[in-house]
Amino acid sequence: MSAITASILRIRGVGTATIAQASQSAAGFIVTMLAARLLGLEALGLFSLLYGAFILATGIVSGFVGDSLMVLDRFRAPVRAALLRWFAVLIVFVAAASFGFSLTGTQLTPGAAALYALAAVSYVCEDLVRRNHMATLTFGRIVVMDLAVLLTSAAVILGTHWLGNVSIETFLMAIIAGQVIGLLVGWFTLPKAERAPAPGPAAWREVASYGSWRAALQGLRPGQLTLTRLFVIALISLTAAGSLEAARIYAAPAMLLVSGVCSYLFASMARNRTAGLKQQLRTTDQAVTRLVLTTVACTICGLLLLPWGGPLITGHHLSGIAVSGWLVYSMAVAMSTPYGLLASVLERARSVFVVRFLDSLLSLILVAAVILVSGDYRWVPWAAALGALAGGFAIRRWVLGALVHEQQDSICIREETQALCEAGSIPEKEERFS
Repeated sequence: MSAITASILRIRGVGTATIAQASQSAAGFIVTMLAARLLGLEALGLFSLLYGAFILATGIVSGFVGDSLMVLDRFRAPVRAALLRWFAVLIVFVAAASFGFSLTGTQLTPGAAALYALAAVSYVCEDLVRRNHMATLTFGRIVVMDLAVLLTSAAVILGTHWLGNVSIETFLMAIIAGQVIGLLVGWFTLPKAERAPAPGPAAWREVASYGSWRAALQGLRPGQLTLTRLFVIALISLTAAGSLEAARIYAAPAMLLVSGVCSYLFASMARNRTAGLKQQLRTTDQAVTRLVLTTVACTICGLLLLPWGGPLITGHHLSGIAVSGWLVYSMAVAMSTPYGLLASVLERARSVFVVRFLDSLLSLILVAAVILVSGDYRWVPWAAALGALAGGFAIRRWVLGALVHEQQDSICIREETQALCEAGSIPEKEERFS
């Protein structure tokens, strides 16, 4: 394969992955945008909290089962059985936690809380099928799934609006309907080998040893954003949280681009784990550079178009400080996430989790400080971006740097041993034993 052909295939893979991520984000974007227009800013603040909470649940389950599915040998019967059974356990937990959270923390009725739990379960199930398609690099089928989700959800919301007033419950029913349709489309377009059952004993510990750290890691950023929303609601107001969410919606294209490229990078890294570390690190550095330059371009375009683009997309006049903060936050994620993905593929998920936990904690401390000192929600994403930047630097400098040093030391030891063996200082039998 020529270098030109390889470059074309790589660009096409990244482009398809980005489109797949964009299609999922578009579905969420349309639903949230309709919430902003049909429910108002205060209800948008509540809806963003609810929506963010089951994004958090999805991240945890997707990290535990979805990432394990991509990295471990999912066709080995014990691993496959463990993946399915762990997923069943986690789904029960998601349903119970979602019901309890929505019933006690948001003043929803028991019926609405049950709808919310069902929406969370359907979202998590549909996302796992998406992850299975990511593992096979069939990103085009993911786009079909997301279009089905988008059309179904929009039809339920707009149809209800045409018949009468919409409510939070309307949006929950729309999410359930959309995710179920997307799940069915995705399931029946999977290869038969991916849908095969897995009877017999399960490798519970093998999956848990990798998946638990990935779940914890995947839950950090959504958890941080959920806590950030809670801070804004508790310390300022629901309306402020809605305004902050509207600014995030406008800046979402930059983040979805970063997420799409990172989805492709993780799948590609998982398939090329045997490549040399220096080559993998060089490739990751190049990806980070391109992502940062792209997000800079998105920031410039987004701010130039803000005066008319903000009202067009969200129906509200948006703060330039808040919008630029979310765009800078996307840039910070672009500078940190690829290094975390590479370290996780190289089985350093525990170290990545420690760093990400600390940078998430730093972000939350900075967010709380900004709110308490200034009382201005517009600086919240700027504070969150600082923590993400610190985490990316730490992973690149210390986690991956330590791996490079370990590899160099190993090479030096082998070379010294070989030299001594050739000089006759070490018997050949002893060298082979060592």
